Amino acid sequence: MNKNALRGFAVSGLLVMGLTACGGAGTSTDAASAPASESATATPTPTPTPAKEFTLEDLNAVLAKMTDKRGTKLSVTSTADLSGSMAQSKALMEQVDVQPAVCKDMAMGSLARPLEGVKAAVGVSQDAASGSISTISLGTGLGDAIAAELDASKENLAKCGTLTMNGPTGSSTMTVTDLGAKKPAHATVAYRMDTAAATGEKGSMILAQTIDENVLVSVIGIGGTSEADAIESVSALLDQAVELIK
Repeated sequence: MNKNALRGFAVSGLLVMGLTACGGAGTSTDAASAPASESATATPTPTPTPAKEFTLEDLNAVLAKMTDKRGTKLSVTSTADLSGSMAQSKALMEQVDVQPAVCKDMAMGSLARPLEGVKAAVGVSQDAASGSISTISLGTGLGDAIAAELDASKENLAKCGTLTMNGPTGSSTMTVTDLGAKKPAHATVAYRMDTAAATGEKGSMILAQTIDENVLVSVIGIGGTSEADAIESVSALLDQAVELIK
């Protein structure tokens, strides 16, 4: 796969990363349905300390301090630079038919969400020697329920193990495999995605996500010498992000 195709694969994967935060966790009704007497005698719950509101400048500053596993600085961009292309990508993805249909949001990834109010910064590293690409995105403005939705997204991995996508740019089949015990230490969810296009092109990526201080951290490793090599690249970025987001 040539460098331009590989970079395009990385960008597509980064958009798909939002899929695991689209679980749509339900809201518990236990408190609302409790008897009035129980509610009256319950011990008041302490008000939690609000999480820091990260600005786009904060996110860019975190990425500016990060390096890939080789010690190379990342190339950083943000939604301020990508707003036009994100809107175009959203319009294109809405024309894609996904089967099973329940996996449509999964395939659209972060594009399944409204773009208004979302701030994200993206860091990219490319290793010409191994032909690998590592990407990380830090996103805020996704709402207070994002952590619960990320946990609920694990169910999507079971429902959407194999997807087919047909649209204006062609058709492809994606196989999603939970990494299980092999996932990075700081990852809430992590999986491998193998894509086979109708044209014969194939690719695979390692994807991992976590929430830290209401920042959705999404990391992708593509290419490299092995699956273990890709997981190592992903872990290196994830570990740094968790340490630096404060």
